[in-house]
Amino acid sequence: MDEQKCYDFLGSILHPQGLNCPKCQCSVQDSRIHRRDRAPVLGYECRKGHFYNLLTKTVWQGTHHKCSVIIRILQGIAQGVSTLHLSQELGIDRKHLLERRHKLQNFVDGASIRMPLLVEVTEVDEMYQNAGEKGVKHSDLNYPPRCRGNNTRGQGTWDSDRPPVLDVIGRESGPIQLEVKHNSTRKDLEPTVLNATQPGATINTDEWGAYHHLVEADCLHVTVCHTPGNRVWVRDDDGDSIREVHVNTSEGF
Repeated sequence: MDEQKCYDFLGSILHPQGLNCPKCQCSVQDSRIHRRDRAPVLGYECRKGHFYNLLTKTVWQGTHHKCSVIIRILQGIAQGVSTLHLSQELGIDRKHLLERRHKLQNFVDGASIRMPLLVEVTEVDEMYQNAGEKGVKHSDLNYPPRCRGNNTRGQGTWDSDRPPVLDVIGRESGPIQLEVKHNSTRKDLEPTVLNATQPGATINTDEWGAYHHLVEADCLHVTVCHTPGNRVWVRDDDGDSIREVHVNTSEGF
């Protein structure tokens, strides 16, 4: 990738109002170039003697990566490329890359706007993402990590490399909120469900115990049983011949 184009792109997202001194706000035009050895990342000195460059006071401050490498890291994270794959491709220490990835993801999570879904009927469910043993290379092609993960029964956790992903979805209009959790306990799931649901809405879930106390909130909580031997996929509670109690929209998603 062209280094100058990568530099210009980074400048547009890191400094949308234009690059200036982070301490006194002097513009580049009012500063002198004092280092060119990392071009196109130039070092500047403002009129008040402060030194800065494109990456100063950003998450990338102190890095020696080229602009094209930074762009590839951002691209890989956005596309969901594994940290191990990126580290091997770019020749970067995996632990260092993973720490940076987590920092970037935390920024995104902190900046995301999570408002209650403006729908009357929602469905809630959690699924478990088999992550394999992260960072461990497997030589047995006939028994990859995903197959091994699929043989694991019950609720998974972040620590067991099978983290739960919670979804709250509007049945009719389809807006959805997704959130990765470390566990599937009440304290992990209930606050997210309530924050994503407007007061008075109907919440459909299965019989998992983490949802039992939703009945105490300002909502109508209805459940279907998915326990083997007692499974009920849909139910008609009000006798209008429409089986409205289910989480099939969520399951389908």
